[in-house]
Amino acid sequence: MKAIKNKLLFVILLLITTGLTARSQERVVIAPGKPEAGETVTVTLDPSVPGGPIPAGATAVTVQFVTSNFYDLPIRIPMVKTNGKWTASFRLAPYAAFATFQLTSGNTIERPAADRLYEVMVYKNGLPVRHALLYRGGSMAAQMGKAPGAAAAAADLYEQELKAFPDNYEARLRLLVYREQVAKLASEKKAIRRRMHDVIEAKWKEAPSDRGNLNRVTMGYLIIGEPSRLDSIRKQVGARYPETALGRSLHADFIGREKDTARRITLLELALDKETEQNEADFSPFHEQLFELYARAKDSAKTVFHAGKVRHDMESPHLPRFYKSMAETLIENAVALPLARQYTNMALAMADRWPAGLIRYFPETGHIIPLVDDSTRRAVTAQAKGNLLSMLGLIDMLEGKDGEGEAHMRAAIAASHDHETLENVSRFYKQTGRETALAEIGALRLGELKAAVARQMIDKPAPALSSFVDLKGNPVTPESLRGKVVLIDFWATWCVPCMQEMPFVQKLYDEFKSNPDVVFMIVNSGAKNTLQDAQNWKGNKTYSFPVYYNTDPNIGEKFNFNIIPATYVIDKNGRIRFANIGFEGAEVESRLRVQLQMALTP
Repeated sequence: MKAIKNKLLFVILLLITTGLTARSQERVVIAPGKPEAGETVTVTLDPSVPGGPIPAGATAVTVQFVTSNFYDLPIRIPMVKTNGKWTASFRLAPYAAFATFQLTSGNTIERPAADRLYEVMVYKNGLPVRHALLYRGGSMAAQMGKAPGAAAAAADLYEQELKAFPDNYEARLRLLVYREQVAKLASEKKAIRRRMHDVIEAKWKEAPSDRGNLNRVTMGYLIIGEPSRLDSIRKQVGARYPETALGRSLHADFIGREKDTARRITLLELALDKETEQNEADFSPFHEQLFELYARAKDSAKTVFHAGKVRHDMESPHLPRFYKSMAETLIENAVALPLARQYTNMALAMADRWPAGLIRYFPETGHIIPLVDDSTRRAVTAQAKGNLLSMLGLIDMLEGKDGEGEAHMRAAIAASHDHETLENVSRFYKQTGRETALAEIGALRLGELKAAVARQMIDKPAPALSSFVDLKGNPVTPESLRGKVVLIDFWATWCVPCMQEMPFVQKLYDEFKSNPDVVFMIVNSGAKNTLQDAQNWKGNKTYSFPVYYNTDPNIGEKFNFNIIPATYVIDKNGRIRFANIGFEGAEVESRLRVQLQMALTP
């Protein structure tokens, strides 16, 4: 009997030891397993454990969030290496619910599986907190892509969320959208659609004149794919509750769409007839529009009057930007310059708390300010100082004080070499005839741009371009691109930023079109566009660059973009060297020029 007991004890100890060994050999560990709000989560990577692409000799590893409501955290958190293991820790905010992440090291990405991301779900008393399962469902698209079962997996998580929190409005709508998609009968789809409308209407009736609630209502229409209803619901709120702060704000928004400036001013002034000392805060949106309109008209007295009536939350983290925006309007129109100086100086005094990162606001949490490291904070502060000092220099120039302006410009350059600061400095030197200084700034800007572009250089194989056809429907052949530097710009006819970018792309094309080693491919890739849309695009008569149409609905996944315009520069060896997502203004021309030049250089 004793021998049996000893044997049993040995087996138990062996199992425990084996279990501990298995756990100790996990490559990526997230602890604790069921973290609660306020606790610290630690992610540990042991690269010595086989099974992942990040090598033991990696020099840097980062936790990169993919989907997350950990809004106070940066998207990327550097890991620290200690005793051969990489770790990163972060504290969960009171509102935290769910996040997914992957580990990156240079161009290497590590996930637990091809169709999965690492997850952190927040718990309370051992159960997922509100929204945790909802957000996990929403992450299925990022985790599984278009894999079969992704939508069903998400719907199952929405159902689990509703079992725990039956009043979860968003989960109910998303589940109804899924059920409509899988319904077979038209009558069934119609009934589900009615149910969606009932859910949204019930949400509106909870607080019809509350802006936060209206935002949830409009979000509901976006979820069910009916964005055209947004204007309708806003008009109803404005009509039914015209004397509320929300009703007046919506009324100001509608007046703002009036294209005739004189009529717009008349409507705004007429609305102010109902302003009193008790409700004057509600009329700030009207004064803000009149401030801008009278500034354009260079009516200094009325500009100053309405500026004094514009209200802004004095506790808001966006307050410095508000002051800067008001000053920029005045500088742009060369009006009320003493007031412009006052606003600029107030913003400058707040440079050390300039907004950094994406600041979110929710009625239940207030403003959520993302965490930034010390180096980022210093960089943001320096850029703010450079912007604002250069604005003071422009004010000096407009007031005929070129000496003071030059001093401000020197201080601005000492603070920051960012695009906006150097643009203001260049304007000052150009308009005051300082040609030598202007040339020096031009050289400085080019050097800064080249250094920035060099830091953005990547090296990834480009996907096959076999899905591209020209406007006659002829496919692009590999032979036509072999040994060429290719600039590909993805766009769509309905994309406003794409249209804003086109003139700059045309200038580049004019510059490089005679170079036999460069190919421009301006590719219509919009999900709602057809080859005929590309053929009928009015830009074909305006621009001479070659336009193509993409026939592959998965091209965004292959190139890794979900926002357009998206512009890529591919070198002669078929490697992506630069990726540019979105439109960032006129700088795109010089940035792409440098990228093409670097790709052409062996």
